[in-house]
Amino acid sequence: MKTRTSSSKAVGLALLLLLLAGAAAILPRSGREGFDGSRVRNPDAYLLDMERMNGTDLHSLALQKGDVLSIHFETQKGELYMEIKAPDGTAVYRGNGREATDFAVNIRESGVYTIVVEARHAKGTIHVRLGEP
Repeated sequence: MKTRTSSSKAVGLALLLLLLAGAAAILPRSGREGFDGSRVRNPDAYLLDMERMNGTDLHSLALQKGDVLSIHFETQKGELYMEIKAPDGTAVYRGNGREATDFAVNIRESGVYTIVVEARHAKGTIHVRLGEP
């Protein structure tokens, strides 16, 4: 009888492992970080056209006092958050792309500004350009 019990345990363990492997394959992978779309980072612009984005993205712009950032920010699906940080770390803009979609941010001090984008199952557009809207 020991062989039957050992065999039953082995078969049970094999079935459990197969079940766990199948569940891992079926579980949605949408929680992983990733980006599908187009992304442009250059000295005077940061352009994201997202079909799907999960995670965080950063870009820095060296700006001068008196510069104006022209922004188009639209969340079509999921959660999308953008913050623009001044050189001292304070936020000059925070938003989710649902209220105002086209606006300008006036730069009050020279330095390097950081744009932080956080996305969760997001689809949308973020265009930040140096210059008038």
